[in-house]
Amino acid sequence: MVNNMTVEEAINATFHRFPRNDSYAIPGLYDLPETDATFPILSCLIIFQMQTGFALVEAGIVRTKNSVNIMMKNIADVCIGGLAFWIFGFGLMFGRGEYTTPFFGAGDFFTDTKFGDPLTAGVFTLFLYQMSYATTSNTIVSGALAERARFSSYCLLTFVMTVLYSLGAGWMWGEHGWLHNLGAVDLSGGVIHIVGGSSGVLCAWFIGPRTGRYAKGREPLPMGSPLNALIGLFILWWGWLAFNAGCSYGVAGAKWAYAVRAGVGTALSTWGAGAFALVYSMFLHKGKVDVYEIISAIIASLIMSNASCYIMPMSICVLFGAFTAFVSISLIPVMDKLGIDDPIGCFSTHWTGGVMGYISVGLFAENPVPLFTTMGREGLLMGGGWWFITVQLIAIVALSCLGFFGAYPVIKLCNKILPLRLDVESEEIGCDIVEHGVTAHETLSMIQPPITNSIKIKSDEVNLSLPVTPVTLNPPSFFDGSMRNRNLAQYNLTFEGNESIANLPRPVPRL
Repeated sequence: MVNNMTVEEAINATFHRFPRNDSYAIPGLYDLPETDATFPILSCLIIFQMQTGFALVEAGIVRTKNSVNIMMKNIADVCIGGLAFWIFGFGLMFGRGEYTTPFFGAGDFFTDTKFGDPLTAGVFTLFLYQMSYATTSNTIVSGALAERARFSSYCLLTFVMTVLYSLGAGWMWGEHGWLHNLGAVDLSGGVIHIVGGSSGVLCAWFIGPRTGRYAKGREPLPMGSPLNALIGLFILWWGWLAFNAGCSYGVAGAKWAYAVRAGVGTALSTWGAGAFALVYSMFLHKGKVDVYEIISAIIASLIMSNASCYIMPMSICVLFGAFTAFVSISLIPVMDKLGIDDPIGCFSTHWTGGVMGYISVGLFAENPVPLFTTMGREGLLMGGGWWFITVQLIAIVALSCLGFFGAYPVIKLCNKILPLRLDVESEEIGCDIVEHGVTAHETLSMIQPPITNSIKIKSDEVNLSLPVTPVTLNPPSFFDGSMRNRNLAQYNLTFEGNESIANLPRPVPRL
């Protein structure tokens, strides 16, 4: 019966329709009856909490001397990226002004409604939902620049990069969007990771590798806190269930069945990926399991499930989750061989997961009767034709080009205004001290500055004691002073003097 309906008839039969006005437009999928309201609002709050998981994963992957800095960048993602989304992002995605085109919305900037507007609930629920998505896209870029970007420059970058995500998401979900009208399907946010992953890897290539990263061939830098990264993974894992279940945008009618199906499909995808990754990693490393590979594999499968979580058979979720894990792990050393320092796996995890999700829709999607999600179509391997998979591939290419080529002028502009790359000495000392005056465990301003009459510089070849005049030094000034003129990358620095020096956080650059 659904296949004989027009698109308008099917949407009207499935979803309650709010009255329209000239100022605001919510795509049919997001029109909220009162019976549905609680579910997407609750999902919004859980999705926003996923920022904690992303922050912990990134802070755990980078070295300890940069963990506070990466947390601060995640705060910037929420505050600055969220503000940018309110100012222009929502309007680019869903605006209905007279200048709206298939490539961008126009209108509804500085999102607000008047009292009594019948669309108030729908507007703000959609805004909160999509704001959480937009800040996540920026978080991917923060990981790409981890340990070597100036904080002030990153704040400018995250504001401007919101444009790219908003354009891509509007193509996919806006009523004006050309991919949406072409028939592309993305249930819950694969566009976040395709745009964010492709722009992130461009940022990683542009800024260059961390100092010494490829000085001796493939030389992985150690994770600062594998425990924090794993805790962050579990937070993301829980949040992703709401992420994907929320894509039904309600529980009224048939939607509740697809909401819970989305949760089960997401879980099964990750179980297949995790089980495969554990065995595969042990095989690669002769019985040892690599923590970074497991995290990357599971997150990639979570991302894959975004696009297809409730329209794939459950057995396919398991198998395709495992296949996504294999592709993700296999691409990690490829990035190293290309000389692209990608700390959190913008390409191997995020872009790959997003792409695999779009492909899974084109191959394995079922028609979710009575919802009109796929416009009555099915995937190529489920009895459908070639058009569905073709549209999904077009979406992959378009969103990847938007992220990669669109990010280049943005990065060039931001770099021209505020240089992105830290100097070598600051990078060796660590962003936490240089950018924020803190370490991961204590604040430098709370420590009594040392008084010492000697500084010992040690390396494999040098062991010199340099006499200096006793002086009281403020620690941040110390690291910004004369010692910055030395090539800190060559030495491990220790301090000798009175006992109070033992309490001073000591930079120990890794050779």
